[in-house]
Amino acid sequence: MTVLSIVVVVSVYAVLVGTFTGGEVTVGGTGAGNVMYSYDNADPWTSTLDNASATWYSRVELATGGYTGPVSITWQLQKKVSGWTDVSGATTTTSLTLTASQQTIYVTSNGLISGNNDWGANVTGSGGYRVMAYVNSA
Repeated sequence: MTVLSIVVVVSVYAVLVGTFTGGEVTVGGTGAGNVMYSYDNADPWTSTLDNASATWYSRVELATGGYTGPVSITWQLQKKVSGWTDVSGATTTTSLTLTASQQTIYVTSNGLISGNNDWGANVTGSGGYRVMAYVNSA
């Protein structure tokens, strides 16, 4: 008697679909998308901030074209310390669907402006900071 065994292995992987680096934000003293900053979560939004105070905000502006589908965006605050270093505890995640049309995505669970994250609350002293937005397929 012969026994035939068949094994099927299925693997699913998330794929990094984009990384957008924010310009430097000084506290106390691009491709298909750009990280933009605001002092007060309102216009004007710029690629860098100088002399940011206690509050400042970021968002990603995506151009037309590119990836379409559900994504997870991990936002990470970094401080310039002889290179860029992640600020501990300064990470948040957004889940939404990219449409390949122009989109503005804020640092909230759903990407909408209401409740946009105030990065000033995570600042660990004066110096240079930036926000990284890591976009992965969901």
